[in-house]
Amino acid sequence: MRDDAARVLFCAEPWQASAVGGAGRDLRLGLPLFLAEALRFGTDARAVVMRTPVPEPERFPGAAMIVRTAVAPEGEASIRVRVLDPSGVVVSETVREAHDEAMVAAVLEGLPRVCMDAVASSGIRQVWSSVSRPPSGVALVSYVRGQRACLRVSDEAVPATADATSVADRRNDVRSILTGLGSLATSTSETFPALLFFGALLAAHDVGSPVVGELRLQANARCTIATDPHDPIYAMSALVLRIFGDRDTSERRMDKLRALDDPMMHRWVARVAAIA
Repeated sequence: MRDDAARVLFCAEPWQASAVGGAGRDLRLGLPLFLAEALRFGTDARAVVMRTPVPEPERFPGAAMIVRTAVAPEGEASIRVRVLDPSGVVVSETVREAHDEAMVAAVLEGLPRVCMDAVASSGIRQVWSSVSRPPSGVALVSYVRGQRACLRVSDEAVPATADATSVADRRNDVRSILTGLGSLATSTSETFPALLFFGALLAAHDVGSPVVGELRLQANARCTIATDPHDPIYAMSALVLRIFGDRDTSERRMDKLRALDDPMMHRWVARVAAIA
């Protein structure tokens, strides 16, 4: 990507100042991540994501376009996407109603195209990517929620002084996130769900979560079916296997990655090899 690529900023915003709870919160905060990912692989623009909701008056100097998303409170399943120019003028507004998981999935599948068409007015060009292929159907809803849930693994750490109930609740939340992402990753051969699962595992490992070891079987199952060194999952598995202590398999995979004529892969292998 060029250093001077146009920046498109993505953020969630409140829906009429009403709170969104439960799984709706992960959908609301996962939607900007999902659309930013689609734009990153589907255009020549640079996607920037705000990790918390941003109120309406906020301005973003340097952004070519701003994409604001909102999810209605539970019981009013609607999704809104607004694309604004730098001065705050609305270029495009899309509102879709969805009252079950299948309807939400259908809405989500169409939103990347809506965003890319809207930002094209600022000169952003669409490009073809062989990598970008998120899951379809109801699995897509889990994937979008999972993007935010993955961040929660590392963002919402419990302080060392927390009481036993808070620690147990946090551990159960991380276990639920990882188990759900693992089920999604092992239910398909597509790349993005596996990368999301592995990313959440690594984030949990980095913060010292004790539940990571419980996901070894799911992680091994997804690593095993990745047999092509050109597959991003194969490269990622070299690191994932390492955190589970399977250094022999990790080393064999890194040897095959070193044999590729790919400087970026060689840098990746060097970083993985540096992990004790």
